[in-house]
Amino acid sequence: MSFNGNQLAEKIKSMDEDEALEMLLSILSSSQNIEGKLKAAELLTFYDDSENRRFYDIKNIFLNDRHPQLRRKLIDLLSICYKIDGIQFLKEQYKNCKDGSVRKKIILEVGQVNLNDSIPFFIDALNDPDIETKREAIILLGKTDASEALKPLINVLHFRNMEIYSPLIDTIVKIGKKGNLEIINEYINVEDLYIKREIPVILGKIKSKQSEDILLSLLTDENSIIRKNSIKALDGIIELRNVKHIIDLLKDPDIEVQKEVIRVLGNVGSKKAIKPLIELLKENDAKIRNFAKNALYKILDKTKSYEQLYEILNGRNVNARREAIKLLGMLKDIDAIDLLISIFNSKVASLRGSAYRALLKILDGKINKKIIDALSDKSWQIRMFCAKILGEIADPNTIDLVFDLIEDEHGSVRKVAVDGLVKFEDSKTIDFAIESLKSSNWKTRRAAVKILLRTGSKDSFNSLISCLNDEDVYIKSWAAMALGKLKGIDSIEPFTQLLKENDDKIRLSAIKALGEIGNKDAIKPLIEALGDDNWDIRKEIENALNQIDPDWMNNL
Repeated sequence: MSFNGNQLAEKIKSMDEDEALEMLLSILSSSQNIEGKLKAAELLTFYDDSENRRFYDIKNIFLNDRHPQLRRKLIDLLSICYKIDGIQFLKEQYKNCKDGSVRKKIILEVGQVNLNDSIPFFIDALNDPDIETKREAIILLGKTDASEALKPLINVLHFRNMEIYSPLIDTIVKIGKKGNLEIINEYINVEDLYIKREIPVILGKIKSKQSEDILLSLLTDENSIIRKNSIKALDGIIELRNVKHIIDLLKDPDIEVQKEVIRVLGNVGSKKAIKPLIELLKENDAKIRNFAKNALYKILDKTKSYEQLYEILNGRNVNARREAIKLLGMLKDIDAIDLLISIFNSKVASLRGSAYRALLKILDGKINKKIIDALSDKSWQIRMFCAKILGEIADPNTIDLVFDLIEDEHGSVRKVAVDGLVKFEDSKTIDFAIESLKSSNWKTRRAAVKILLRTGSKDSFNSLISCLNDEDVYIKSWAAMALGKLKGIDSIEPFTQLLKENDDKIRLSAIKALGEIGNKDAIKPLIEALGDDNWDIRKEIENALNQIDPDWMNNL
């Protein structure tokens, strides 16, 4: 008999129960069609066999047919229809099954039907060579109250298998929390390093205050991993009076131990840790400084007392000063605004940058009068950074203040003012810029052109056209470039006139603008300019002509 699954299901619908059962058992015992055998095993689960009349036949089929897929189906059949007897049979056959997936299936079914009475069976399965089977046995033991499983589970740690590490630790912790801590403590001084270094991890997850003394004793262990794991385990357990034991390890030779100490000190929040953590801000190792900074933030955010950070800023160590500035920003200390503004005048660029970022965090998008007052400071660096802050916040009420700075005596301040005004994205900025083109101050006019160049709109077209006749070379060239970026320009005559200027910068800007505009009326004047003495200009003319019309040479 050879049927596929659907055919077999249809066939037995027309048969009485005895005939159907006889046929299904016959297929299971003699058919060569694996699909039909799988379907037969599945269909048998729908027939009641409370008197175990077919149990012997099913067992024999399981013993004689080694096909893993069929065996897994038969395991379903045995566990569904025969419960206790079926599970007992499967437990007996577990070690005889060579396929790991079959053993795993047996483990799962035993766990479903007979969990608490099968603890020795699951313990035995901890030695299974198949990692997935072993994993399931570990997880199932975690669902029991099996204190007798604790030692065998801990011994599995010796094999350091990462695929089962998490469920193994979780299961040990679950059982350990049920009053079995003394069994775990027996392994504190075990010679097996792979087991010993996981004991602090387990104790830390159990979080029993009884473990504090044991973990403190492990802080001096010669193995750095044990020290690190013990420190981590003490997080959430350690009494404040014992924090000094962790602080002592800030000088540990292993950097990973140091990092863990710093992290835990931040979580514990003891004021005793502030001074030693501040010392770490001087370290050359950026990672250590960062860990120390984050730990200090957690502690200082609770104490709300930042005097020690102010003291650092008066010191000489650049690393510590930079980290203290960052901390003041993280803590959003509004009382530090004056101090941070003064740092803009520092000779150290990294300190100036850190102070700028810290102030942005403190201000949190709101304008402070101290920043506005500093716009008139004697130091150009202070004026520059404060203008940069206003540009970043972009409060429309401060446009006038920033615009005043485009006449500043220092070029860097003017540049930052222009950059800031562009960020405002306010029509008032363009109106100010257009009006400033009439200024007699060349600095103001240059800044105005730069703003219009960056904001680029048709509103500024006529004003920029007038700049093409400006006496300032830079203004002429910048205006040409700005206008070249605008679309729909009606007349290119102002640009072609610039091709006759004596200054190379102006001619180059006009050529680039004509290329950008793309008007074919520019081809003839550009060709006429090809005789220019300057090679760079001739090259730029060719680029512009190619941009306007790749076949421009037909006009020669």
